[in-house]
Amino acid sequence: MTAILCIGLKQQHFMNRASMLIAMAGMMFVGADAFAANSPSHAAIQRRQLANCMSKQMAANTSISYNEAAKACKDQMKIQNGQAGLSARAKPAILH
Repeated sequence: MTAILCIGLKQQHFMNRASMLIAMAGMMFVGADAFAANSPSHAAIQRRQLANCMSKQMAANTSISYNEAAKACKDQMKIQNGQAGLSARAKPAILH
């Protein structure tokens, strides 16, 4: 009788731990999903960077038009993104 009771307690303990593990994993996925929903998108970040650049361009040069400032900033952002892409890749070693 004691052996049956002991086996029953072990199964119950295992089931409690398994259900707790499943519940914790579910909470982690829900939390990660909610965190991702609050982060700004890449496009929103680029729009903000473009707006900041344009305001600086137009403040520094009052004769520049909105379209000229937008083009200058877009070109500048393309150059920066190109340089970021190069630095992210492995650069070949230069032998002297």
